[in-house]
Amino acid sequence: MRMVVTGGAGYVGSALVSRLLEEGYSILSVDNLRRGDYKVLEQFREDPRLKLVVADIRDRTQLEGVVSDFGGEVIFHLAALPGLQLCNENPEEAIGVNVLGTFNVLEVARRLRIRRVIFSSSAAVYGAPVRLPVDEGHPLRPLNLYGVTKLAGERLMFLYHENHSLETVVLRFGNVHGVGLFTRDDTVIPKFVKLGLEGKPLTVYGDGSSSRDFVHLWDIVEAMMLAAEAKTELVAGEVFNIGGETMKIGDLAKIVVEEVEAATGNPVSVANLPPRVGETNEFSYSLKKIERKLGFHPKWMVRDSIRQLLRYYQRTGI
Repeated sequence: MRMVVTGGAGYVGSALVSRLLEEGYSILSVDNLRRGDYKVLEQFREDPRLKLVVADIRDRTQLEGVVSDFGGEVIFHLAALPGLQLCNENPEEAIGVNVLGTFNVLEVARRLRIRRVIFSSSAAVYGAPVRLPVDEGHPLRPLNLYGVTKLAGERLMFLYHENHSLETVVLRFGNVHGVGLFTRDDTVIPKFVKLGLEGKPLTVYGDGSSSRDFVHLWDIVEAMMLAAEAKTELVAGEVFNIGGETMKIGDLAKIVVEEVEAATGNPVSVANLPPRVGETNEFSYSLKKIERKLGFHPKWMVRDSIRQLLRYYQRTGI
């Protein structure tokens, strides 16, 4: 079976490509390398099942050309401008990539009769929770531009499912962490681990009582594989939360302090800063739907991931 991965040079995308090759699939990766790097897939470059293309999903003609040449039954749509800060700093690019780009992916899928599109969305579409844990029926009230663009992408997915019978699947990721083919340094867990190893205070915004759902990269990849391989009646037109372990940021900082001090013998401190605008306070996911329909159960706990990151940084340098 042939699979297309947009954003295949990125953090999640490269891990997904690795898993797809392991499972015997042929893969086309499409990435503009704005944030990704094909060097992370260097070990697979000689594999005839993998085609690495530099292209931008905002250019529909280019996208359709490369996908048409390759073929494919499923598109994993991961290409995006991610995160609150990057989207706020680059609003026009955020809308172009996350909204227009998603439309282009769907239109190419429709025109080329690709069976299924799996879209990587985010917990950011929910905004401030009105009830916990957050299930897929929770109101959608994003608080920042990133969440707005992801919600727009979800609406386009639903539109193409309803109007064109495309099998669309929306996966709302929690806070992704962990080492894959590389690690992403701009989220809270790797930031904390790096600060601790550098002997700098861990910066906690607010009093540390805010909570997040933390899901490991390899659990994300497992959920995406389940979504790709599931029967049509289980996933077509559906939305799923993908989460792992809910934890307060203050408790996360304490675990990082414990693990870094145990690994290095050096003391680590915590510094509290004012809360950031546009972020939610308490958050936790309900995973009942994805457990029931796809049999997904997260395997990685946060402390295990912190230890994995420590080994990674100590081996590769920071």
